[in-house]
Amino acid sequence: MGSPKPLHDFRTNSPVQILFFDIDDTFTSHGRVRSDAFAALEDWQVDGGLAVAVTGRPAGWCDHFARMWPIHSVIGENGAFWFSYQPTSRRLDRVFLSEPPGDLLRTKLALVQQQVLADFPKANIASDQAYRLYDLAIDFAEDVVPPLSLREANQIAAKMESLGMTAKVSSIHVNGWFGQHNKYQACVEWLSRVAGLTEAQAQHTCVYVGDSLNDEPMFAKFPLSVGVANIEPFLTQMSNPPSFVTVGKGADGFCELVARLLMSRRGD
Repeated sequence: MGSPKPLHDFRTNSPVQILFFDIDDTFTSHGRVRSDAFAALEDWQVDGGLAVAVTGRPAGWCDHFARMWPIHSVIGENGAFWFSYQPTSRRLDRVFLSEPPGDLLRTKLALVQQQVLADFPKANIASDQAYRLYDLAIDFAEDVVPPLSLREANQIAAKMESLGMTAKVSSIHVNGWFGQHNKYQACVEWLSRVAGLTEAQAQHTCVYVGDSLNDEPMFAKFPLSVGVANIEPFLTQMSNPPSFVTVGKGADGFCELVARLLMSRRGD
């Protein structure tokens, strides 16, 4: 594939209905949720659009996102589950796409953690690991100072894969898990069960926006895919880059995209 086009070239034959978005360094900037990004989500919701966060963050955090944010659902831990909050009934629906976690899985994750940190002593276990159900998150660039290089992060991923895991590198963590679940298949399941759309029907009504290597499978599957500007350092490593790229980084790029989508929905 070629290089991404600038976002101002973004065109659709019909209005986008569903916005799938990564959180870290896509919706956030420098690890924080900004008021303008949150307001953009609210504007999208008020206009009738559906928003689904798609993240490697843990179940404990996803419980909060689903309840408190202006979104329909959150897909968490790289596609292991989704949570949806029903305001009228005050019920949090939890849909798990892998076998329920338990003591055996926790033991397996602990053994991998021990081996990875023995080989990469400058890395650390992610500070949110205690709230995870399915995956192991190794911090290389969130709280680790100085951060490890992307080359070292890729080496950590390779180590995880050698131990039988699926591993993906984000902008801050290397996430590893046992099993075949992934972000894209979780999106397909959500589209079918919640939105009543087939994978083919969703091709031109859904947008995905992300910022790093672990978003590449989503870029490959969603024709309307967008990278925020801080994806630039990763593009040379991608066989499937996003179709479009924003001018702004992080939350600036997210707000830029939502503004563009709202203009399209309103026929501007």
